[in-house]
Amino acid sequence: MKSVEKISFLTYGCKVNQFDSDRIAASIGDRFKIIEDNNSSDLCIVNTCTVTNNSDNQIINDIKKLKRNNPKCKILVTGCLAQTNPESLETVSEVDYIVDNANKYLIPKVLSEPYIPKKIISNIFDIDKFKDFKISEKEKRSRAFLSVQDGCSFRCAFCIIPFARGKSRSMETESVIEKINNLYDLGYNEVVISGIHLSSYGVDIGTDLLTLLKEIENNTDIPNIRLSSIDPADTGDDIVDFFIKSKKICPSFHISLQSGSEKVLQMMKRRYKLEKFSKIIRAIKENNKNACIGTDVIAGFPGETNALFDETLNYIKNSPLDYLHVFPYSDRRGTKASRSNCKISNEVKKIRAKALRELGQSKKTNFYSSFIGKKLSAIIERNNHARTRNYIDVNIDDTVLLKPGELVTLVIDKVENGKAFGHYT
Repeated sequence: MKSVEKISFLTYGCKVNQFDSDRIAASIGDRFKIIEDNNSSDLCIVNTCTVTNNSDNQIINDIKKLKRNNPKCKILVTGCLAQTNPESLETVSEVDYIVDNANKYLIPKVLSEPYIPKKIISNIFDIDKFKDFKISEKEKRSRAFLSVQDGCSFRCAFCIIPFARGKSRSMETESVIEKINNLYDLGYNEVVISGIHLSSYGVDIGTDLLTLLKEIENNTDIPNIRLSSIDPADTGDDIVDFFIKSKKICPSFHISLQSGSEKVLQMMKRRYKLEKFSKIIRAIKENNKNACIGTDVIAGFPGETNALFDETLNYIKNSPLDYLHVFPYSDRRGTKASRSNCKISNEVKKIRAKALRELGQSKKTNFYSSFIGKKLSAIIERNNHARTRNYIDVNIDDTVLLKPGELVTLVIDKVENGKAFGHYT
C-alpha cells in the first residue's frame, strides 16, 4: 500500500491476540512506521476478540469512533470476530478490509502489495500447522508474550473459540527455546507462555506441555516464565509437581473453573470434576502458600438454577482461590448452549455476576493483605508500578524512575480499596 506510511494497532482479548499483534508489527516494521496514536495513522489494524456479545459491540463502536476521529485512516479488521462473523463487519461502513484468523499471517505480505483485497476469508479448520512470525524487538514492554500453541480441539458448550481459532496446533519445541533465548538477549527478564488451549501443547507434534517446560527450565537463561490459562482436565500430578519445584515458573496460575457446580460443569461439557480442580489448587497452595491462583467463572449459564449458583458461590468461598475473572453468560453463534431452552434473564445474570465479582474482590484483597511487610521479587511495568512474581499489582510511591522490565525487590506497605502500595528495597 503505497499510500500507507504509518500503521497503528488496536488489540482486544487474550495474550495470544497481543502476541499476534506484536509479531505482525515486527514483520512489517521495516517497511512501515509503527505508531501508537490511532488518530495519526494511515492504517489501523484492529485485532478482534469475540468471547461475548459485549466485546463484539464494543469493537464495532470503537471502530466507528476511530474513523470519526481519523477519517483518512484505513481500517483493517482481523482476529476472532473477523473469522466467526465477517458478515457483521461487512455491514460496518467504516471497515475497509477484513482478514480472518486463518489468513492473519498473510497481513505482512498483503500490505506490501499495491492492492489489498477487501476481504480475505477461508476455513480456519483447513490450517493444521502452527503459523510463525519473527519475534518483536523490545519496545517499552515490561515482559514478552510468546504464543506457542493455537486453536482448540474440544467443544465446551458455551465456547466459540474453536470456530475462531481452529484445531490445536503447536510451535516446535526447538523454535520455542530459540525464541525465549532471543528474547532474553533483547533484554527481557520475563516471558509469558501463552496459547488458546495451552494445555494441549504438543499433542500434534508428539510432545506435551510438561516436556516443553522442562526444556525451558534447562536450556534458557530467562529468570521468569509466566503461564497463561491452563485446563485442569489436562493438568496431572506430574506437571503440578513441576510447577512447585521450578525455579523459573512464576508462582501465579490461572486455572479455568467456569462453575463450582458439578451439574453445571456437566452441562457445559467440561472435561473435569470439581474434585480434580480442588486437588490441583490445594497441592499448589500446600507446597507454596505464596502462590497466587485465579480462575474464570461464568454467571448465568443456561440451566443454572439459584441453587446451582449457590453451589458455585459456596465452592469458591471455601476454596484457596485468590482472584476471579467473571463473565455473564453470552450466547455465541453455533455453540450448543446457544440453542438451549433454559436461558437465564439478563437481570439475573447481572445479579450473579455482581455477587461473584464482590467475592473475587474480597479474596484478592485478603491475598494482597497477607503480604504486607514482606519482601517480594517483582518486575517494573511502568513508572512507579510493578508486578510481583506471584502476580500482585503494586503501586510504588518513589521518585526513583526505573525502566519497564527491570527486576526489583519491593515491600508491600498497605492495601487500600483493593490496591497494594509499597516501596523498593
